[in-house]
Amino acid sequence: MTDASTLARRTRVFATVLGAAVAYAFAVAVGRATVLPESNLGLIWPAAAVSVLWMVARLGGRSVVADIALLAVITCAIVVSTGGSWLGSLFGAAAAVVQAVIPAVLLRRRRPGLRSHSGARVMDRAELWWFFFAALAGSVLSVPLIEAESLLAGSGWRWDVSLLWLARNLGSIVVLVPLVFATAEHLQRRRTADRRALLGQLGARVRSRPVEWIVLLVVSPLLHLAWFLSPGHLTIVFPLLTLACWGGSRLPAELVALHGCVVAVLTIGLTAQGAGPFLEAGNATTQIAAAQLYAVLFCALGLALAFERDDRADLAIALTRARDDAEAQAKLLETIVDNMAEGVRVVDRDGRVLLRNTAATRLLLGSDPAGEERSGPGEHADLQGIRNLDGTGLDTGELPFALSLAGRDVRDLALVVRARPDDERVVAFTTARLPASAGGGVVTVMRDVTVERAELRRAAQVQAGLLPADVPRLSGYDLAARVVPAGSVGGDFYDWYGLDHGVVLTLADVMGKGAGAAILAATARSLLRAHGRDDEIVRPLVETERNMAGDLENTGAFITLFHAHVHGPSGTVTYSDAGHGLAAVVGPDGSVRRLRANGLPLGIAPDEPREIETDRLGAGETLVVVSDGVLDALGGSLADLAEAWRAAAGARSAVEAVAAVVRMAETGDIDDDLTVLALRRDA
Repeated sequence: MTDASTLARRTRVFATVLGAAVAYAFAVAVGRATVLPESNLGLIWPAAAVSVLWMVARLGGRSVVADIALLAVITCAIVVSTGGSWLGSLFGAAAAVVQAVIPAVLLRRRRPGLRSHSGARVMDRAELWWFFFAALAGSVLSVPLIEAESLLAGSGWRWDVSLLWLARNLGSIVVLVPLVFATAEHLQRRRTADRRALLGQLGARVRSRPVEWIVLLVVSPLLHLAWFLSPGHLTIVFPLLTLACWGGSRLPAELVALHGCVVAVLTIGLTAQGAGPFLEAGNATTQIAAAQLYAVLFCALGLALAFERDDRADLAIALTRARDDAEAQAKLLETIVDNMAEGVRVVDRDGRVLLRNTAATRLLLGSDPAGEERSGPGEHADLQGIRNLDGTGLDTGELPFALSLAGRDVRDLALVVRARPDDERVVAFTTARLPASAGGGVVTVMRDVTVERAELRRAAQVQAGLLPADVPRLSGYDLAARVVPAGSVGGDFYDWYGLDHGVVLTLADVMGKGAGAAILAATARSLLRAHGRDDEIVRPLVETERNMAGDLENTGAFITLFHAHVHGPSGTVTYSDAGHGLAAVVGPDGSVRRLRANGLPLGIAPDEPREIETDRLGAGETLVVVSDGVLDALGGSLADLAEAWRAAAGARSAVEAVAAVVRMAETGDIDDDLTVLALRRDA
């Protein structure tokens, strides 16, 4: 069943074909009304332009072959009905098909979307010359078919007939097709603009007024009329081409096409009536051909000048718009940068200051507007107040922008900035190199972290106060631990407390770092202590996870944790490992027994049961537990961690074991907290 869209499409196709066929039949009839007896060719042939437009509209359609056949039938039928021979009409129909299809194919190849561009600007300067070539190609290649009847009759090749065919068809296409395109463009603009706006659009690319357009459209035909009817029988015509130049430079492209059409009709009509300079060209066929070629030259010259001017105007408009947009973007960016809370300072590849916003001036020189003058002379006078955190000065090569120019960008590098004796701040500097294509240089972003660092220092002090202050005494054992936060506060913690004949050890790592991780770590430590004042291992983990389930879910965090009880007399280690997996027993001979994880991290599956496992510390062996920050700093693999195990195995005390592991980890890239706990049994 045909849907509504298919029916509508078929209706549009039928209307297009019917309209084109009626227009073409009318144009053929008009052309046949001007037939010269000696050539059996019409003086004018508007059908050439109509056929090209028809084929442009229909090429690529499913029924284009039917369109071509219909065009040939209409041509043949009208030629025969107006006195043409059957043989001549057949060759004429074939020539009309070639004349229509070749230009249409060339135009569609140049502009595949031409059929759907009805009303759009379909040609520019480059495409205008392609259009002239397409029109000429169709006219030239169809000439042999017109001469075929004469050759078959033995009359030979008639050059005057070939010239007339070529001139009239070329003239029809060059004069009428641009006019139709311009009219379609004008009609489309009328749908979307009022008359005043339409008039402005029409003359947007020309520096002339409608009064001049009217004068030219009136004067040009009158001057041609006077020239052709001159009693002196002027035999030259090229001075009139200055009117084409005038029109091409002063009229909108739409009116240039109309101007050329008016002049073509007048020129050919006067020549056909026996007036004008082309009467000296020979017989009537040659005279009309010369007039047609003059019309082609007049139209081509005017259109070429108009399109050249319009392209230059479009380029100028685009450049002006691009300049205005760039200026607006620059103004917007300048406003944004100047109102940023962060300071921004930009230098070129030689270190010269290109830009410094208000926030950067305030951070580097203080709020006093005279501060810059008092800062001293030199290219980097605004950086003279920068010091290291310990108060020592910086050489020029140690300044953040200089480090970046040397190939080492910095990120959140904290330095002291003393803008005035009574104004000292801690500022974090981050640099980024500009690409060479942009001229090179460095962008430095400055952020005042004075208050933030003070708060973090207080948080770090609070967190440090939560770590166990006293080491439980366990006969025959040595216990030590250390935390190295990646920032001022971290999400790692360790804890211990002593029991009769034993000690309970905990090392935990909250996912993430910073204040949020530190808060969760403090909460977990408190809950573990609240539920674990005996040698029970599983219950404290279960109760801690149950109480923190909501917080962990809301923050999307989890906690890996190693929790163990070590019985002193026997050395038995009873533990539960919640997804941590970074605990091992190392022997003095370098042997390593990893204690495997036997559960998921806290916060992943709160209802899963927890299990315990056991191991035993022999004489001289050390239980070592580290956080994943140590693993990452050493390279990220368990094979890299084996080096740390061996370093701990060679230590003579727990303190030495912890120090050895931390020392190895600090040689790598530290992106996370480092926590190490060690319990060594005496040899």
